[in-house]
Amino acid sequence: MKAAKLTTVTLEKSADVARLREVAMTLTNVLQFGSFERTRTVTAVVELGRNAIEHGQKGRATFSLTEVNGKPALGLLVTDQGRGIPKENLEPDGPRSSSVGMGLGLRGVQRIATRFDVETGHEGTRIDAAFLPSAILPASPQLIDQATGALSALKAKDPTAALSEQNRELAEGIADRDLLMQELHHRTGNNLALIVALIRMSKSQAEQEETQQVLTELEVRVGSLAKAHELMQRGTDASQVDLSEMLDEVARTSERAFSGGGLTAKIDVSCEALQLDSKFAVDIGLIVGELITNAFKYAFVGRDKGLIRVEVSGDLKQGIALLVSDNGVGLPADAERPERSNSLGWRMIRTLTFQHDATLTVDGSDGLRVHINFPAQS
Repeated sequence: MKAAKLTTVTLEKSADVARLREVAMTLTNVLQFGSFERTRTVTAVVELGRNAIEHGQKGRATFSLTEVNGKPALGLLVTDQGRGIPKENLEPDGPRSSSVGMGLGLRGVQRIATRFDVETGHEGTRIDAAFLPSAILPASPQLIDQATGALSALKAKDPTAALSEQNRELAEGIADRDLLMQELHHRTGNNLALIVALIRMSKSQAEQEETQQVLTELEVRVGSLAKAHELMQRGTDASQVDLSEMLDEVARTSERAFSGGGLTAKIDVSCEALQLDSKFAVDIGLIVGELITNAFKYAFVGRDKGLIRVEVSGDLKQGIALLVSDNGVGLPADAERPERSNSLGWRMIRTLTFQHDATLTVDGSDGLRVHINFPAQS
């Protein structure tokens, strides 16, 4: 049985823990967990939710109906945007794994879960767990229908909580879009092209280097949006964009925007034709544009030549892997982790990565290599 996503609970405040507990109780009931094992499982789910809120700044808990050893099980994926879990806290006797008050700690959750995988780093933490009931249940579509029906009944029982969750998701989407596009997402077609032309004119007249730098970065961002609109208008399906064409234009726009100084940097793009949902493609284009901009600004200090590579592999069924690398100076050992930077560029990268449940890793030992892995799209 393929894992089937059931519902997602946003984790931001302590009140969300109550909603998380209700959902866990509902789903363990559908899967016929025994009284004792239901209590243990719900306690473990709540512990992971509290950790995401207390240590992860912001998170999500996604429930699914999965399979372990050929038997139906409750799947739970908890992600957050924190600074990661220190290695020593993952050890059996580590601080975060010891019991504090009523908390189980990660090791306590691991003992209860049938499957428990942790991925953690500077970009945040992902915990993939599964809980297997002792009852023998058939793996069938009817089980998914039962879970869906039970969740619908839960929402009907407490419509205020459901409405609050919907409003928060909407507010979050609006806030993210405001951060990424600000007022530009209301502009389309000729308006975007006109904005790019005005930016270029203003940059040519600007005398201060700082002003030119800001306008250059803005030109890359708006140019990416303009190209996406052009591709959507030109394609047979306005909701789809060819990622390869999108990234080629982002690269060429960046080369044009940063040309004219003492640095000559070549951008190589390796991406086969890949049709993506327009928002997904635009988000990847914005991420690539920001990473290219950072490379031009910081990677080639003291050099007159450089190389930037943009590589995309995989597809929607397997997942998409994005790698943006350069042959620049790399990341000094004592430097601040760039993915934790508070700059607008890295905030955009983190926000877009998190929106798509992707993982982000940075390697600065030989040039700078930024890996972003987007999960398979159902």
